[in-house]
Parts: sequence; structure tokens; C-alpha cells
Amino acid sequence: MTVGKRVTIKDVAQHAGVSIKTVSNVLNNTGSMRPSTKQRVQESMKELGYAINISARSLKTGSTKLLGLAIFDFSQPFAPYLVDTVIAAARKCGYGVIINTYGEDGRGLSAIIDETHRLPADGWIMFADRPFEQEGALLEQPYPIVLVGDYLAHSKTDWVTMPNRQAMHAVTSRLIEAGCRSIAVLGVPERIGAHGEHLEAEEGTQELRIQGYMQALCEHDIEVNWDLLLTWECMLGESGRSAVRNMLDSGIRPDALICLNDALAFGAMHELQVSGLRIPQDIQVVGFDNVPEASYSTPALTTVDPFIDDYAKHAVDMLIERIEGYQGEARTYTTDFTIVERESTAL
Repeated sequence: MTVGKRVTIKDVAQHAGVSIKTVSNVLNNTGSMRPSTKQRVQESMKELGYAINISARSLKTGSTKLLGLAIFDFSQPFAPYLVDTVIAAARKCGYGVIINTYGEDGRGLSAIIDETHRLPADGWIMFADRPFEQEGALLEQPYPIVLVGDYLAHSKTDWVTMPNRQAMHAVTSRLIEAGCRSIAVLGVPERIGAHGEHLEAEEGTQELRIQGYMQALCEHDIEVNWDLLLTWECMLGESGRSAVRNMLDSGIRPDALICLNDALAFGAMHELQVSGLRIPQDIQVVGFDNVPEASYSTPALTTVDPFIDDYAKHAVDMLIERIEGYQGEARTYTTDFTIVERESTAL
């Protein structure tokens, strides 16, 4: 190829010895062909340095084959885990992913709505970090949206969520049945307060998980000890470490500690062990999310797995269906869950 000349589909077809239509099928993940043919085309694209002209494809087909993903930030291990699974699910469908974050200025999703109109995505998966107004104006955009997270979509758009209340109920019950009577929870938002405000809420990650915890205690005739609800707004590893330090300094010694995400659990386990407590002999620890790092922590973390692969797949599938013309009523999908038992508990 001449230096500076843009490589075209025709160039790739000639180099691979196939038709232009075959190259187009490879690019769009359509049609049927031998795996060897697809590999030959991909190798030719790589060798020639072929790059998809998104603007040209958009003008020709009305589609960029790109999905947008709006997420708070990458400070928690859950975020890159979710992003990786969304990218993998989109790639299987022939789509790429544009990622935008909104966590730096505290305004939430509203901070980047203008940007989404300037980015070449056919539709957006939006991870909600706070409630929407009931009229859901933010969700009424000219492009398709799938909302993911634990805040209601108010029937404005498709919504993918996880069984927070049920999962927390299950893991609390398992600890009780294993002999734990004093079970602390780390990551309780201050807005819940010392008397259970917001515990009738129908949305919110922390609110729903606390509800499941409370229900399990009630069913096992265990009175709620509000001192065991450890408030901490920031759901990071350092927060887990600091919260456990405060807990121990206050003389609180629970049988078990449930952390509302794995990041908190990693920090909590570090501080517990630095303080001379053995896990799980002196205190059992459970997380939530089953991020990959949970398998490699010391000890390996018992955690709730809400099947993020399934979560991402349904978000991607729903969005692509909307992009391709589906106009039915707004849908809701809730993943299943399992408790992954590892070394941090003795269930």
C-alpha cells in the first residue's frame, strides 16, 4: 500500500482473496463462512492496517455498531468487572463499546447527557448511581437506553437489576444457621440513620440489601442491634479498613461481618488481621459482587455472586434489540444469585 493512503474494504478483499461482501460480513459479524475464511480476512485487515471508518458507515447504514456505557468511575473493582463483561457481550454481537464516566463532579448521570449526544453510539447502557425523578425526564433521550443498577426506571426504559434484598436475606440466614448471632453490616448509608429510615424503599443498592438483612434477623427472632449497622458512604477498600478500625476501637466484636460490596470486604479483612483477629475463626466475613479479586484475597472471600455475565448480556441484548427496531413496552430483568463459599467463612 502507498504510505498515507487509506486502506479500503476493496484492498482487504483483494489481499485476502475474497469478495467485498465477505469482508463486509466479517466486519458486521453477519452471514456464514468458514472459520478459516474469517481468520484470513481478519489477518489481512491487521496486516494492511485497516480501520473502520465509523463516520462513513454511519452515513451509509445509519448505525455505528457502537454501544455507549455510562458508569460512575473505576474506583471500585466492580466497575472494571462490569465494563469487561459488557464489552465481551457486545463483541459477540458485532458491536464495540464507548465508555464514559460521570463520578468526578457529584452530579451523576446528568453530568454527561450532553456528551452522549456528541459521541457516535447507537444507544446507551446507563448505570444509575441515584434515584431518578418519577417523571424520568433524564431517561427520555432520542437514542435507545437500557438502565442498569438498583434504581427504578419508572417504565421509561428497559431495566436490568440484581436481587439485592433476596441475596442479602439468604447470606444473612446462612450465617445465622451457622451459629452467628451478632452480625454486623458494613456500608450502611448515613441516610438510613440509627432508626431505619428508608427501609421501606423500593430502590437503592444499600437500602435493599439492608432490608434483606433485617428480614433474616426478624425471621430468626434476633433483635436488631443498631450498633452493628456500620455507616460508611464511600464503598472502597480504604473505607472498609477505616470502618473496621472504628468498630474495634468502639469495642464491637461481632461474630460475622457482611460487607455491602467486595471492595469494603477487602479493606475490612486487612484491618481485622492487622488487629490480630483470625478469619473465619474469630470473625466471619462476607462480601457482595464476586469480583475476580475475591478468589485471590487472603483469605479468599466468601461473597454473593449476582451473575454479572448474565447482567451484562441482558443489558447488551436489550439495547441491541431496541437499536434494531424493537418498540415494545419497557422490560425488566433481574439476575439470579448464588453464595460462593470460600475461606473467609465457615458456613
